[in-house]
Amino acid sequence: MLLLAGFTGSIRVVDCNLRKVVWTAQGHGDAINDITVHPTRPSLFVTASRDHSLRLWNLETQVCVCTMVGDGAHTNEVLSVDFHASDGNKLLSAGMDHTIKMWNLQGLSSQIEASFQYDAQTAKRAFHTTTLSCPDFSTHKVHWAYVDCVRWFGDIVLSKSVHNKIFLWEPDGSSAEAKRKGYVKCHQEYSLEKAKVWFIRMSLDLKCSLMACGDVTGQVYLWDMHTLTDEPQAVLDRELPIGKGLAKVSNGNVTVRQTAVSYDASIILACCEDGTIWRWDSAATPEPSDEEPSAREEDGESSHASMQGSDEME
Repeated sequence: MLLLAGFTGSIRVVDCNLRKVVWTAQGHGDAINDITVHPTRPSLFVTASRDHSLRLWNLETQVCVCTMVGDGAHTNEVLSVDFHASDGNKLLSAGMDHTIKMWNLQGLSSQIEASFQYDAQTAKRAFHTTTLSCPDFSTHKVHWAYVDCVRWFGDIVLSKSVHNKIFLWEPDGSSAEAKRKGYVKCHQEYSLEKAKVWFIRMSLDLKCSLMACGDVTGQVYLWDMHTLTDEPQAVLDRELPIGKGLAKVSNGNVTVRQTAVSYDASIILACCEDGTIWRWDSAATPEPSDEEPSAREEDGESSHASMQGSDEME
């Protein structure tokens, strides 16, 4: 199944085998900015919307399970949402209100199970959608502007705003007051040059070993997350293979809006504002001989991996 959403606020579910739309979900009052799928129950997914809300849906029974809105929820557009990779009860969200929120869905377990039992053909009434208004944790102390991307990094958080920084942090659990006031412990800052526009998304592989994020010049930065250094490990350019060499694309600087990293970190995808999608495949770095050190070693650069063979798809 393929989930599509955007400006209209509707979610279209496409069966890729049948090549047709099998469900159109409606409920949001404005555009949808992000979608995340439950890690162990793929029938469940959450949408983030311009209408300040999050919604949990059940694709199997085609119902809206829960709406996350209210006094403790977001007060402006919700831009990003992410399920924990192994614990489907943990959910992150972030938005234009400068806040990042951690939601605990464990209290919805009976509601979720009821959604799987619901049968629209035999039910006498529509499924009752519940409301969740209080997140487990909320903070506005990490970023001073729009938070356009948030991702789980194990049990702690990676978040990005428009000030050329990505932060790795966790809630300050030293006291109940620290949690209530949204205090955090920052573990690392990652420098991201030329990204002072909103809606640029970073991504990680399944094991959280590699992070990729683009900028407004069409470049993609890669960080080795095992090293915990703020400088990128590598920078990928939009180049096309010509003969035995590479030639840079000549259509000027184009913002990379979103990236994707394969499960094993061997493939990087970048979605650009000019309607192109770029792919880089990992190429193992050859072992240097004892007599002659490699150029990368002479320059003091990491020889962990290189990305080669970029292709353009329109």
